[in-house]
Amino acid sequence: TSTLALDDKLAAAEVLRAEKVVMLDCPLSGSGSQALVRDVLVYGSGDRSVYDHCLPVFRAFSRGPYYLGPFGNGSKMKYIANLLVAIHTVAAGEAFALARKAGLDPAQMFEVVSEGAGGSSALKTRGEMLIADKYLPIRTMPLDLWRKDLRVIAEFAASLCAPTPMFAAAVPLFSAAVASGFGDQDTAAVALIIERMAGLGRE
Repeated sequence: TSTLALDDKLAAAEVLRAEKVVMLDCPLSGSGSQALVRDVLVYGSGDRSVYDHCLPVFRAFSRGPYYLGPFGNGSKMKYIANLLVAIHTVAAGEAFALARKAGLDPAQMFEVVSEGAGGSSALKTRGEMLIADKYLPIRTMPLDLWRKDLRVIAEFAASLCAPTPMFAAAVPLFSAAVASGFGDQDTAAVALIIERMAGLGRE
């Protein structure tokens, strides 16, 4: 994972600077399965000349390296991206639970909705798991590890006094999934908690 607290990265950069080593802040956006097909983004920040020197490497394994300015901006962008991923993942689970309650075919719902205005990258990445209601093997990351990202994002937003009502509503559902024994499963397993709330009993 490349989602780390900004203070930790700044401290590491200071240690390296003392040794005349320049550190970049370049977290990745995308899941492990996306990385296998070069479908990840690089959120680059830090010394521009060093970033430019590394560009051939970034381009070799990603579909979009972006330079975002001073050191730390890469992490800030990653926090925002993952905030949206958290919200979208819960929304996808909520949509599947509603579809099942309404008597709709989950596979057909996914096919129709993912191509329309309700589609999202999170929905497309997790669609097959949500249809099958099986969250292994992992397509994105395990819930146990995802909780670390959620904590980092929450602390960052709190440090800026930035309201995150939808993110704040999503976090307890992920925590409930871990507490229910799904920590070793994909983040999409949060859908199991929503299904339980809906009375579907599909565990």
